[in-house]
Amino acid sequence: MLLVIDVGNSSITTGIFAGDHLLCRFEMPTRAPFDSGRYRGEIQAFLAKKREEKSVDGVIISSVVPELTDTLARSVKEMSVREPLTVAHSLNTGLTFDLERPEDIGSDRIANAVAALDAMGSPVAAVDFGTATTISAVRDGCFLGGAIMPGVRLMGEALHRGTAKLPAIDCAEETRGFISSVTALGKDTTACMISGMIYGTAGAVERIIRGIEAEEGCVFKVAATGGYSSMVVRHMERECFLYPDLTLKGLRLIYERNA
Repeated sequence: MLLVIDVGNSSITTGIFAGDHLLCRFEMPTRAPFDSGRYRGEIQAFLAKKREEKSVDGVIISSVVPELTDTLARSVKEMSVREPLTVAHSLNTGLTFDLERPEDIGSDRIANAVAALDAMGSPVAAVDFGTATTISAVRDGCFLGGAIMPGVRLMGEALHRGTAKLPAIDCAEETRGFISSVTALGKDTTACMISGMIYGTAGAVERIIRGIEAEEGCVFKVAATGGYSSMVVRHMERECFLYPDLTLKGLRLIYERNA
């Protein structure tokens, strides 16, 4: 059994793999204060509920919240027969990096790239619609780079905080009510905001990928993941393939290459 942990800016996603099969997953919010005992308790409760508490052979962690990385590593250290593995570009990921500072690349983007390449082959762009929307382009096993822009929720928050009258939008709830009926032409303020957030993200991602293709001289397949992926992808003209657990699967692949 392998325990994989993906620490994002909004939530921490944990999964358990048996071989290459994802048995189960759960999420908890990323909140301060970052107390190792609290995280250990929540993870142990999840494992006990799934009756896997004594069968974890290894742990791998991807974290984009530096102050939480060591805390989580301490939390899970006693749960595994091996030291927790933390994702970095220096591990054997199966990728090379055509970047000036590969040490700065987010570990979630590395995991996404590894999984997208494994699932779809080269060239491929892994698009993560999370707190930030990230695009990671891979060709012939080389991580070329990509783009980062505000995610759907951050767009809504910026509009609300930066203006006097635009309302706050709870993307976890209210946007779901518009997901099947959202149109480019909004008929009230909230619908106009959601149009900008959803269609704006869809259009920006497509334009960036077209630019990458023009620069690289090839067509990229697209693997989409992240909490807002299903909201956005249905409004994109480009064919995209949804992989809800792309990051977790990338972590499993990286662990197997380094165990």
